[in-house]
Amino acid sequence: MFSNLEKLGSQLMIVLLFFLFGGGIILFTGQVESSSVAKIMWATIYLITIALVFSSSRVVVLSVQRNSGFFTLAVLSLISTFWSSDRATTLSYSFALMGATLAAYLLATKVEPMRLLRLVTIGVLIIISINFIFMLPGLNGNLSAESRYAGIFPQPNVLGRITGLGVLLLVCLYCSGGMSRWAYVGIAMGLSLILASNSMTTVVAVVISLSIFFIRKSMIRPIASGYALIALWFTLCIGGLIWLSYDAVVGFVFEIIGRSTNLTGRTGLWDGISSAIYQKPLLGYGYSGFWEGEPILSDRVMKSAGWTTKSAHNGILDVALHLGGCGVVIFIATVLRIVVNSMKLAFGTSLPLASILFSIMCYLLILGATESTYMMRNSIYWVLLVICAVYTEELKRVANCVIEKT
Repeated sequence: MFSNLEKLGSQLMIVLLFFLFGGGIILFTGQVESSSVAKIMWATIYLITIALVFSSSRVVVLSVQRNSGFFTLAVLSLISTFWSSDRATTLSYSFALMGATLAAYLLATKVEPMRLLRLVTIGVLIIISINFIFMLPGLNGNLSAESRYAGIFPQPNVLGRITGLGVLLLVCLYCSGGMSRWAYVGIAMGLSLILASNSMTTVVAVVISLSIFFIRKSMIRPIASGYALIALWFTLCIGGLIWLSYDAVVGFVFEIIGRSTNLTGRTGLWDGISSAIYQKPLLGYGYSGFWEGEPILSDRVMKSAGWTTKSAHNGILDVALHLGGCGVVIFIATVLRIVVNSMKLAFGTSLPLASILFSIMCYLLILGATESTYMMRNSIYWVLLVICAVYTEELKRVANCVIEKT
């Protein structure tokens, strides 16, 4: 009886943790991280995480050794305090990033993959349900045809991307036998929230990720190397046609989705940030040290964008601001290795988990094209990316063992 209660308690804690990582902490503190209560909550969570890591040091260290890239980035973020333009901010935020990274390694080594993904889905589903309830006309009359719904979050895109993640998880788990038919309710609520938030990045990311998942699911057998080469050939041909007619294709696509070709003002922002990166190209401005530590440069960036922000709205540019070219190289090398291994497992084996992990990683990486989701402290997107990397490496080891035995 006590063991069952302990198991239930640990599962509830994991659900609560991902509810907080997904932004649900706003309901308790009013802000994700800047309020005193939020800082105390995150510090408590990460101190407990560090204590649990030390109690399971051998397993966690082995996992870090097999997937060292993300941990290296977290360590480098801490070290960047020494050259940061805003040392106090870098020290505080890099500690949070390290805590979130260690939490990901710990969860991935302690919890069975499908169980953890179900618990993550429940945490995200709670966020979706709360926002859906607030959207109902009787409870919240702020939604109109001209507005974009943000729910409990400060911006509609924040709601869109967490809702998109929930829809992706619900669909993948339900189709893989990991969720009951109640998943339909969550999917319906999620789709309505995505439409209300009008987040085009989320729509694109969900469509591409689910398309990959269903394409793999429709295949009876894993893809042999010959078919993979044919798929690569068609991809190169289509990519070449798009490249030759780039301006026409881009204009046509953006006209369909109702967006301007400057990505809602992001291109001006990216130009200004690129100029700032060129001034410190090797090591950057320290983790989260640019926006407050370089007021003149950050003001110049915001003037070039024409609006106020404190993020690059692009994952790679954010990493470059944090840690310069050094951090970008480590991040890209780490992600490429994971994506290649995950794609091989998804299409080269019959493991259902492999296709789920690959679809999740595609979603997380696509978000980074126009959102700041890479190397984000206190963020479900960073934690999930690390977890997917650990599980992918474990699946690769299992698949190799099976091949060796046969």
